[in-house]
Formats: sequence, C-alpha cells, structure tokens
Amino acid sequence: MIPEYEYRSRLRERREHGGKGFPFNIYPCTIPLDFPWVQVHWHEELEIIAVKKGRGVVTADRQAVEVKAGEAVAVFPGQLHGISARAEETMEYENIIFRPQMLMASAGDLCTAEFLLPLTERAPADPVHMRAGGKGWEDFSEAVRRLDLLCREKAFAYQLGVKGALFQMLQGIFQEWRPGERPEKSREKMKELLDFVENHYGEKISVKDAAGICCYSSSHFMKYFKQYMGASFVEYLNGYRLFQAAMQLLSAETSVTAVAQSCGFDNLSYFNRLFRQKYGCTPGEYRRRMEGTTF
Repeated sequence: MIPEYEYRSRLRERREHGGKGFPFNIYPCTIPLDFPWVQVHWHEELEIIAVKKGRGVVTADRQAVEVKAGEAVAVFPGQLHGISARAEETMEYENIIFRPQMLMASAGDLCTAEFLLPLTERAPADPVHMRAGGKGWEDFSEAVRRLDLLCREKAFAYQLGVKGALFQMLQGIFQEWRPGERPEKSREKMKELLDFVENHYGEKISVKDAAGICCYSSSHFMKYFKQYMGASFVEYLNGYRLFQAAMQLLSAETSVTAVAQSCGFDNLSYFNRLFRQKYGCTPGEYRRRMEGTTF
C-alpha cells in the first residue's frame, strides 16, 4: 500500500524564465538531441512552441497536434502538455515563454480585463495551432521574427520592444483562440496523479493505487487515463521510469542494475527489454553513445 504523501506539485515546472522583474525567455531546443522528449508537465507561463525544422507532436490536455517547420502551438497557463518528435525524425523548435501578468495593467484596463485575465483563467476549447493561411498568422509570425531579432541583439531598452512584440503575438493568437470551459476537475486530478508518479516512480505503483489517488474505480480509471493521456497508465509509468533511467545513465558512477532498481524495475531483463524498445539500444550502449551529453 502506498503511504500518504504531502502534495507538492513537482510536475509543475518551477524554473525561473527571465527573472521576476522580466519573466520572459526564448531559447532553442532539439528533440531528441537535447532530450528524448518533454514529459507532460505544466506551469503558469504561456508557452509558444515554434518549430524551425522537422516535425513533432505537441499534446495540450487531451489533444495532440502534429506540427511542422514554420508552425507553432500556443500552450496556455495551467495546461498539461508534452512535446515529442515523430518517429525517426529530429525536431528543432524555439520556446517563447512568459507570464501574461508582465503585460497586465490595472483591472480596469480593457486589454487586461478582456484578454489577459481570461487567457490565464481559461484554456482554449481546442489547441491553438498557428500556421500559414490561418487567422492571425501574419501578426503572429511577424512578432516571432521581431522577438528573435530583439533577443539576439539585446539593445538598450529591448525589453520594451519585447513587450510590444508579445502584444502583437497575442493579437494573432486571439484570432484563433476560442475560450473553453474553466478547467475540469479531471485535469486537476491528473496533475495530482502525475505529480505522485514523479515523487514515487521508484516505488511499486499499481493501477489500483493510481485509481485511488483519483478517487475512481480501477476500471473507470483505466478508461479515464487512456482517454486523457493517449496511453495506458502502465505504459505511461514505464515510459516515465525509462526517461528517468536514461537521465541517470549519464552518471558513470551508477551501475545499470542500480539505475533499474532506483527507477522501479526489479527485473533487470525486463528493464533491458523495455529500454531497447524505447531507445533502440541497451542501457550500456546508450550510456556510451550519450557520453559527454547533459540534459
């Protein structure tokens, strides 16, 4: 039986993006060269995932969007989301991430009341997929180009230009944005469950245990999880454990057996088989291949 635990939202990303005085950042990423994929997580910032090369999949709550070079997906504050490349492909993308509060004025300000506050409180009914030919594309793409230039040069007072470009970007996004309902209780239950997995992935976790956290019967939970995450709970749990194992293998001091056990795999041959299926090589080969790489 899994012991009671104090709820800490470790699934919630706590990285400071740009600092408290200017909570904005923009940086490049490549999957799978920088990391195999981005695990499902959430944060209070709005995130733009702008693909530069290749193709990939962005999931936002229950929906998956295939996105290719020249396109982008907007992830809203509080949304559960993850990022992965398509099979055998590499995806280069740019993260533009900021807190909408940095653009807010007083509650009586029209832009704050009509657009920025709703943006932080309600996710879109459908993922906001920005692409050529769509509504708001011209404003959006010009804003991305402007942000790249501003952040590359960082001239005096560039922060003012960044705020202007972010407003232009949001103008484009709001052409595609359709407000959904306020967050469902099911999303909050999912956040709690995934947080639990992050804290206890090295322990034995059964479907019954996971269902209990969500206050569902095991049969209802299995349907609920599959619908929400697109995979069974066991598949997700094994995937998360394998991701953590891959990270630990970068430490030369830790044996493969110790890594497997610390990630919840008591059977070494089972761990090796799953790892090969996921990464296309044995844990030892993966360690040698990734020697000198940090995530």
